[in-house]
Amino acid sequence: DYDTSKYDLGGVLVGILKGCDPTLVGSIREGSERLEDLVVPPLSLWRKVNSGQCETAQAYLSDQIASDPVFLELFDGLVQGAILPRLKERLIVAGVATPEDGSVTFYYQRPPTVRLQPGPGWAHVKPHNDSEYGHQYGELNIWIPFTDRERTGVDFWCASKHLADDYHPLVAKPGQIISFHGSACRHYVNCNKSDQTRVSMDFRVGVGGFFDPFWQMKGTTDDHGRMEVRLLVVHPVM
Repeated sequence: DYDTSKYDLGGVLVGILKGCDPTLVGSIREGSERLEDLVVPPLSLWRKVNSGQCETAQAYLSDQIASDPVFLELFDGLVQGAILPRLKERLIVAGVATPEDGSVTFYYQRPPTVRLQPGPGWAHVKPHNDSEYGHQYGELNIWIPFTDRERTGVDFWCASKHLADDYHPLVAKPGQIISFHGSACRHYVNCNKSDQTRVSMDFRVGVGGFFDPFWQMKGTTDDHGRMEVRLLVVHPVM
Protein backbone atom coordinates (compact mmCIF):
# COMPACT_ATOMS: atom_id res chain seq x y z
CA ASP A 1 0.00 0.00 0.00
CA TYR A 2 1.06 3.61 -0.54
CA ASP A 3 -0.39 6.99 0.40
CA THR A 4 -2.35 8.30 -2.60
CA SER A 5 -2.80 11.69 -0.95
CA LYS A 6 0.99 12.05 -0.82
CA TYR A 7 1.68 10.44 -4.18
CA ASP A 8 -1.39 11.39 -6.23
CA LEU A 9 -0.04 10.22 -9.55
CA GLY A 10 -3.53 9.28 -10.73
CA GLY A 11 -4.81 12.81 -10.10
CA VAL A 12 -1.88 14.36 -11.97
CA LEU A 13 -2.44 11.90 -14.80
CA VAL A 14 -6.03 13.15 -15.17
CA GLY A 15 -4.64 16.64 -15.77
CA ILE A 16 -2.06 15.38 -18.26
CA LEU A 17 -4.68 13.47 -20.25
CA LYS A 18 -7.02 16.46 -20.31
CA GLY A 19 -4.21 18.49 -21.86
CA CYS A 20 -3.41 15.90 -24.54
CA ASP A 21 -4.50 15.97 -28.16
CA PRO A 22 -7.98 14.35 -28.02
CA THR A 23 -7.64 13.03 -31.57
CA LEU A 24 -4.66 10.93 -30.46
CA VAL A 25 -5.10 10.03 -26.79
CA GLY A 26 -8.78 10.78 -26.29
CA SER A 27 -10.75 12.80 -23.76
CA ILE A 28 -12.32 12.25 -20.36
CA ARG A 29 -16.12 12.35 -20.38
CA GLU A 30 -17.49 15.81 -19.59
CA GLY A 31 -17.94 16.47 -15.89
CA SER A 32 -15.78 13.52 -14.82
CA GLU A 33 -12.41 13.40 -13.07
CA ARG A 34 -12.16 9.61 -13.28
CA LEU A 35 -9.56 7.91 -15.45
CA GLU A 36 -12.10 5.16 -16.13
CA ASP A 37 -14.08 7.75 -18.13
CA LEU A 38 -11.31 8.30 -20.68
CA VAL A 39 -12.66 7.70 -24.20
CA VAL A 40 -9.90 6.70 -26.64
CA PRO A 41 -10.34 7.39 -30.41
CA PRO A 42 -10.94 4.17 -32.40
CA LEU A 43 -8.00 4.89 -34.73
CA SER A 44 -5.65 4.89 -31.74
CA LEU A 45 -6.61 1.29 -30.99
CA TRP A 46 -5.28 0.01 -34.33
CA ARG A 47 -1.67 -0.28 -35.44
CA LYS A 48 -0.26 1.50 -38.49
CA VAL A 49 -0.26 -1.74 -40.49
CA ASN A 50 -4.05 -1.74 -40.06
CA SER A 51 -4.36 1.96 -41.03
CA GLY A 52 -4.45 3.02 -37.38
CA GLN A 53 -2.42 5.45 -35.28
CA CYS A 54 -1.65 3.34 -32.21
CA GLU A 55 2.13 3.77 -32.40
CA THR A 56 1.82 7.54 -32.90
CA ALA A 57 -0.57 7.85 -29.95
CA GLN A 58 1.69 5.76 -27.71
CA ALA A 59 4.76 7.84 -28.57
CA TYR A 60 2.81 11.06 -28.02
CA LEU A 61 1.59 9.98 -24.57
CA SER A 62 5.08 8.82 -23.60
CA ASP A 63 6.44 12.26 -24.51
CA GLN A 64 3.77 13.97 -22.41
CA ILE A 65 4.64 11.84 -19.38
CA ALA A 66 8.40 12.31 -19.85
CA SER A 67 8.07 16.10 -20.04
CA ASP A 68 5.75 16.64 -17.06
CA PRO A 69 7.86 17.77 -14.05
CA VAL A 70 5.06 17.34 -11.51
CA PHE A 71 4.37 13.74 -12.52
CA LEU A 72 8.08 12.86 -12.55
CA GLU A 73 8.66 14.46 -9.15
CA LEU A 74 5.83 12.43 -7.62
CA PHE A 75 7.05 9.30 -9.37
CA ASP A 76 10.59 9.76 -8.03
CA GLY A 77 9.17 10.39 -4.56
CA LEU A 78 7.10 7.19 -4.65
CA VAL A 79 9.97 5.07 -5.93
CA GLN A 80 12.69 6.46 -3.69
CA GLY A 81 10.51 7.06 -0.64
CA ALA A 82 8.39 3.91 -0.60
CA ILE A 83 9.27 1.25 -3.18
CA LEU A 84 13.06 1.03 -3.02
CA PRO A 85 13.20 1.05 0.82
CA ARG A 86 10.71 -1.82 0.79
CA LEU A 87 12.81 -3.75 -1.73
CA LYS A 88 15.90 -3.09 0.37
CA GLU A 89 14.14 -4.60 3.39
CA ARG A 90 13.31 -7.70 1.36
CA LEU A 91 16.93 -8.04 0.21
CA ILE A 92 18.13 -7.78 3.81
CA VAL A 93 15.68 -10.48 4.93
CA ALA A 94 16.86 -12.70 2.06
CA GLY A 95 20.48 -12.21 3.15
CA VAL A 96 21.43 -10.57 -0.14
CA ALA A 97 22.12 -7.10 1.29
CA THR A 98 24.15 -6.93 4.50
CA PRO A 99 25.68 -4.10 6.57
CA GLU A 100 29.08 -5.36 5.46
CA ASP A 101 28.12 -4.43 1.89
CA GLY A 102 27.61 -0.85 3.01
CA SER A 103 24.83 -0.15 0.52
CA VAL A 104 22.62 -1.61 -2.18
CA THR A 105 22.23 -0.02 -5.61
CA PHE A 106 19.03 0.12 -7.64
CA TYR A 107 18.49 1.14 -11.27
CA TYR A 108 14.89 2.11 -11.95
CA GLN A 109 13.25 2.89 -15.26
CA ARG A 110 12.44 6.58 -15.66
CA PRO A 111 10.00 7.67 -16.93
CA PRO A 112 7.59 4.79 -16.29
CA THR A 113 5.25 3.38 -18.92
CA VAL A 114 1.61 4.49 -18.65
CA ARG A 115 -0.82 2.06 -20.28
CA LEU A 116 -4.39 2.62 -21.47
CA GLN A 117 -6.81 -0.25 -22.12
CA PRO A 118 -10.23 1.02 -23.22
CA GLY A 119 -13.30 -1.17 -23.41
CA PRO A 120 -15.31 -2.87 -24.51
CA GLY A 121 -12.65 -4.70 -26.47
CA TRP A 122 -11.28 -8.09 -27.35
CA ALA A 123 -7.61 -7.10 -27.16
CA HIS A 124 -5.46 -8.31 -24.29
CA VAL A 125 -1.78 -8.80 -23.53
CA LYS A 126 -0.81 -12.39 -24.28
CA PRO A 127 1.10 -14.43 -21.66
CA HIS A 128 4.81 -13.63 -21.90
CA ASN A 129 7.91 -13.10 -19.84
CA ASP A 130 10.07 -10.04 -20.34
CA SER A 131 13.27 -11.95 -21.04
CA GLU A 132 11.72 -12.61 -24.46
CA TYR A 133 12.09 -8.88 -25.11
CA GLY A 134 15.64 -8.46 -23.87
CA HIS A 135 15.14 -7.84 -20.15
CA GLN A 136 17.50 -9.30 -17.57
CA TYR A 137 16.70 -11.67 -14.72
CA GLY A 138 18.20 -9.10 -12.32
CA GLU A 139 15.14 -6.87 -12.69
CA LEU A 140 11.90 -6.74 -10.73
CA ASN A 141 8.72 -5.44 -12.34
CA ILE A 142 6.47 -2.93 -10.60
CA TRP A 143 2.80 -2.64 -11.67
CA ILE A 144 0.52 0.09 -10.29
CA PRO A 145 -3.19 0.39 -11.19
CA PHE A 146 -4.88 3.80 -11.27
CA THR A 147 -8.39 2.58 -12.04
CA ASP A 148 -10.92 0.48 -10.15
CA ARG A 149 -10.92 -3.20 -11.14
CA GLU A 150 -14.56 -3.38 -10.06
CA ARG A 151 -15.41 -0.97 -12.89
CA THR A 152 -13.24 -2.49 -15.65
CA GLY A 153 -13.02 -6.17 -14.72
CA VAL A 154 -9.31 -6.13 -15.57
CA ASP A 155 -6.73 -7.81 -13.34
CA PHE A 156 -3.04 -8.56 -13.59
CA TRP A 157 -2.43 -12.31 -14.02
CA CYS A 158 0.89 -14.00 -13.28
CA ALA A 159 2.37 -17.49 -13.05
CA SER A 160 3.96 -18.56 -9.77
CA LYS A 161 7.36 -19.41 -11.27
CA HIS A 162 9.35 -19.85 -14.48
CA LEU A 163 7.65 -22.14 -17.05
CA ALA A 164 4.59 -22.65 -14.85
CA ASP A 165 1.17 -22.06 -16.42
CA ASP A 166 -0.69 -21.70 -13.13
CA TYR A 167 -1.91 -18.17 -13.79
CA HIS A 168 -3.72 -16.39 -11.01
CA PRO A 169 -4.81 -12.77 -10.57
CA LEU A 170 -2.71 -10.49 -8.38
CA VAL A 171 -5.63 -8.35 -7.30
CA ALA A 172 -4.76 -4.71 -6.63
CA LYS A 173 -6.72 -1.47 -6.39
CA PRO A 174 -5.60 2.17 -6.63
CA GLY A 175 -3.21 2.82 -3.74
CA GLN A 176 -1.59 -0.60 -4.01
CA ILE A 177 1.56 -1.80 -5.78
CA ILE A 178 2.39 -5.21 -7.23
CA SER A 179 5.98 -6.38 -7.64
CA PHE A 180 6.87 -9.58 -9.48
CA HIS A 181 9.74 -11.22 -11.36
CA GLY A 182 8.53 -10.50 -14.86
CA SER A 183 11.67 -11.68 -16.65
CA ALA A 184 11.03 -15.22 -15.40
CA CYS A 185 7.30 -15.46 -14.65
CA ARG A 186 4.89 -15.28 -17.57
CA HIS A 187 2.13 -12.72 -17.10
CA TYR A 188 -0.71 -10.92 -18.88
CA VAL A 189 -3.79 -8.78 -18.40
CA ASN A 190 -7.24 -9.98 -19.46
CA CYS A 191 -9.41 -8.17 -21.99
CA ASN A 192 -11.55 -5.25 -20.88
CA LYS A 193 -15.21 -6.09 -21.52
CA SER A 194 -16.57 -3.00 -19.76
CA ASP A 195 -17.35 0.43 -21.20
CA GLN A 196 -14.63 1.95 -18.99
CA THR A 197 -10.89 2.42 -19.56
CA ARG A 198 -8.24 0.64 -17.52
CA VAL A 199 -5.19 2.83 -16.75
CA SER A 200 -2.01 1.59 -15.11
CA MET A 201 1.70 2.33 -14.78
CA ASP A 202 4.61 -0.08 -14.85
CA PHE A 203 8.38 0.04 -14.74
CA ARG A 204 11.35 -2.14 -13.83
CA VAL A 205 13.93 -1.98 -11.08
CA GLY A 206 17.40 -3.47 -11.56
CA VAL A 207 19.11 -4.74 -8.41
CA GLY A 208 22.83 -4.06 -8.08
CA GLY A 209 24.94 -7.21 -8.18
CA PHE A 210 22.33 -8.96 -10.33
CA PHE A 211 21.73 -6.32 -13.01
CA ASP A 212 24.13 -4.95 -15.64
CA PRO A 213 23.05 -1.43 -16.71
CA PHE A 214 25.24 -1.67 -19.82
CA TRP A 215 24.03 -5.04 -21.11
CA GLN A 216 21.65 -5.29 -24.06
CA MET A 217 20.31 -8.30 -25.92
CA LYS A 218 21.45 -8.42 -29.53
CA GLY A 219 18.66 -7.33 -31.87
CA THR A 220 16.74 -5.34 -29.25
CA THR A 221 16.57 -1.63 -28.50
CA ASP A 222 16.90 -0.25 -24.97
CA ASP A 223 14.48 2.68 -25.10
CA HIS A 224 14.16 3.36 -21.36
CA GLY A 225 16.10 5.86 -19.29
CA ARG A 226 17.29 4.79 -15.84
CA MET A 227 17.92 6.44 -12.50
CA GLU A 228 20.61 5.02 -10.21
CA VAL A 229 19.92 5.12 -6.46
CA ARG A 230 22.12 3.82 -3.65
CA LEU A 231 20.59 3.05 -0.24
CA LEU A 232 22.66 2.44 2.86
CA VAL A 233 22.46 -0.87 4.71
CA VAL A 234 23.25 -0.42 8.39
CA HIS A 235 23.41 -2.63 11.46
CA PRO A 236 20.16 -2.57 13.44
CA VAL A 237 20.15 -0.51 16.63
CA MET A 238 20.19 -2.78 19.67
